[in-house]
Formats: sequence, C-alpha cells, structure tokens
Amino acid sequence: MTDKDDYNNKVNGNGRPIYIFKVVLLGQERVGKTCIAKRLCFNTFDVDTKETLGIEFYTHDLPIIVNGDKSFVRISIWDFGGREQFKKLFPYYINGANGIFMVFNLIDLQTLLRLDWWYERLGEYNHGQTPRMFIGAKHDLVKKVDEKSTVDDLVVDRFIQRHAEVEFYKTSSKDNYNIEEIVRVLIIKILEKNKLDYDQIT
Repeated sequence: MTDKDDYNNKVNGNGRPIYIFKVVLLGQERVGKTCIAKRLCFNTFDVDTKETLGIEFYTHDLPIIVNGDKSFVRISIWDFGGREQFKKLFPYYINGANGIFMVFNLIDLQTLLRLDWWYERLGEYNHGQTPRMFIGAKHDLVKKVDEKSTVDDLVVDRFIQRHAEVEFYKTSSKDNYNIEEIVRVLIIKILEKNKLDYDQIT
C-alpha cells in the first residue's frame, strides 16, 4: 500500500472529500492545458499529446487539514478544447466553476493576445470574480528557441495589469515545474473566496 493509499483510507473516516471543486482550463488550442492536467493527475508527460476535441475530464485529490483532521479536496478538472468550433460550448463548460486557469504558451504571443476573448466571456457569464490564475506554459522551451520567439516579460506585465491579475506562474509540464504549486495556490484562493475552513494544504 502506498502512502497516498494509506492517507486516503484514513481521511474523513470514510474516504470522502471534505470539499469538491470544479476547476477549468481556458486558452487556445495546443497551449499545454492537457499536459498540465495529465502531469497533475497522472504524473506523466507525453510530447505527442493529442489536441483536445471538445472537453476532457480529470480528477485530482489534494490533502488538506481542517480543524485538525486530515481530509482531502477533490478537484474536478475540465480541460476545454480551444478551437473555434468548440467555443459555443463555453456557457455549459464554465457553469458552476469554482476556479479557473488562464493558460498561454510562453513561446507564442498570439496565444497570450487571444486570452482577451476568454476574459470577455468570463465577464459575460458572471465569472469575472471567480478565483483564477494566469499561467505561462511550456517554460522548458523558452531557452530552446530564438529570443524573438518568446513572449516578452513586459508584454506579460502589461497584460496582467490590464486584466487585474494577481497570480502569474510560469510552468513546465515536461519538467514538472510549478504544476503542483499552481493547484495549491488556486485551491487556497477558492477556500478563502468562499470562506471555507481549513488549517493547511499539505
């Protein structure tokens, strides 16, 4: 039995999560959303990951201590394909979301600029205040391409200011860089937004 299995057998007395949150991944196609989800949930990375067509669903359990008791948060991850033909599904996809990852590719400026469309839709469907994080994916590729091909930090800073973002993280699913951290930070934001009790995310 692994440490995680042992932990899950003990938490909450019956293995049930104390909180369940819906977290969505937004951004254009091929920015790295699916790789983030798979690294988090399965601790795997596939350079040949196929583009998501429609919606894919993943689940991740995050240990938490509440009022001195061990438990866990269950995160339902909705990975939304970024192609134009799927955008009509957005109202159904975003409904009930507790947290949002806004994802762009650090070596593709257009994927950053196209996030404007997603921000507009969040406001349109009353999710402007939903806890979210701004993610620059594929950080492992930054040093492998010409500097002119990367998204300039000043451009990112201006984008952050324009959309009043607070949390910005660069990630690499290949190197497992900041993947667990962005989830931990987002869950804390969700807990605090909803004034839910917790002692520690472990």
